Amino acid sequence: MLGVAEFSARQEVSKIKILYIHQYFTTRDGATGTRSYEFAKYLVKQGHEVTLLTGDSSLPKVHRDQIKGFYHRFAIDGIQVIAVRNRYSNYMGFFRRAFAFFSFVFLSILIGLFVKRHDVVLATSTPLTVAIPALFIKKLRRTPFVFEVRDLWPEAPIQLGAIRSPFLISMLRSLERKTYKEAAHIVALSPGMEEGVGRPNVTLIPNCSDLDMFCADNMDPEDLEACRRKYGLATDKLIVIHGGAMGVANGLEYMTDAAKILHDRAEHDILLVLAGEGKTRPQLEKFCMENNLKNVIITGSVPRKEVPILLALSDITMTSFKNIPILATNSPNKFFDSLAAAKPVIVNSAGWTKDIVEKHNIGFYVDPDHPEQLANLLVELKNQSHDLVEMGERARKLAEDKYERIKLAAQMEAVLVQAAHSSQFVESKRRVSSNEG
Repeated sequence: MLGVAEFSARQEVSKIKILYIHQYFTTRDGATGTRSYEFAKYLVKQGHEVTLLTGDSSLPKVHRDQIKGFYHRFAIDGIQVIAVRNRYSNYMGFFRRAFAFFSFVFLSILIGLFVKRHDVVLATSTPLTVAIPALFIKKLRRTPFVFEVRDLWPEAPIQLGAIRSPFLISMLRSLERKTYKEAAHIVALSPGMEEGVGRPNVTLIPNCSDLDMFCADNMDPEDLEACRRKYGLATDKLIVIHGGAMGVANGLEYMTDAAKILHDRAEHDILLVLAGEGKTRPQLEKFCMENNLKNVIITGSVPRKEVPILLALSDITMTSFKNIPILATNSPNKFFDSLAAAKPVIVNSAGWTKDIVEKHNIGFYVDPDHPEQLANLLVELKNQSHDLVEMGERARKLAEDKYERIKLAAQMEAVLVQAAHSSQFVESKRRVSSNEG
């Protein structure tokens, strides 16, 4: 029988098997954040075995088309992917979204209980319901899980008014408490989330800056010119880009209101670009059409791999959220992409991103309730290109020092290995005690 001390020593050099549960996994060919893809790819490179359990709603079309039944298995860059059929869109109503959440939970439990045993499960929100398969797998297969908090659920949808039923709120809060209690470890993406979890077993691993992907030296001049022509990005204008989701939480009417103020002042050399997709897009487009706003471009969904080209053509970026307290805890991809792209950033959320911007002098804060502040700031900035370049250089340096993807992926690896090995160590002691008895 393997002794406990020998077991511990052996685990220091062993690799682990990881079941990674993320309902909205995608690659750089998709149009949403790729944190799970980048982390899983890193873990595979380090010699770990990674099985990614996901829905198909965010996968690139080439992979969605492979799913003929309820699920399909395939490999992406060494990651073993199990994708279940699970249609989801922000345009769906509440009940259709809830059905998507719980159908994914049901299928994930079935698959998670019958795939080969893993050493640890990593479940990443949102939604909070992705914790349910992890809880079942822990209970029935004694596999520990790490839970990654990307948003504080259910508090975020409660404050946004998306969840109002007292019964449902109570159920979700119970699930939240149960998840935090049962998790071997918790990963939070911002200090506010870390504080919101309120438990000692939490590690802060924020969103990442993909330095290689957003490196200006890697840009093809022909790709840059093609992108400029595609979206009509004039070279003689100050270009401000908001990239990513166009959901209710983003409050992008703030930017279109600022655009109208600029239009009314005849400030025609400032261009606001909303690059993304989401539930509020139709009403934003309607507002721009009704007010004849030629200073707003709404691109629609942009593949992740094209985002660096778009940001390279910008002068400054915007990270926008509604003025709701819980949203100040967010760790938005677009913010860290901006740093990697060496672009200064404007934020309108009085949370930790505001603290970062002001502490490192890499951008500006504007009040989320006063779009005229944004309009006034942009008028001031349009003739200060040199200052913006210097801010961008500081932003890139900050990304290199604190938010580089490989460094943060290594931190996640350490959390997973510790969770897996701690559980195996406890199991080894239990078996040794049982045999000795």
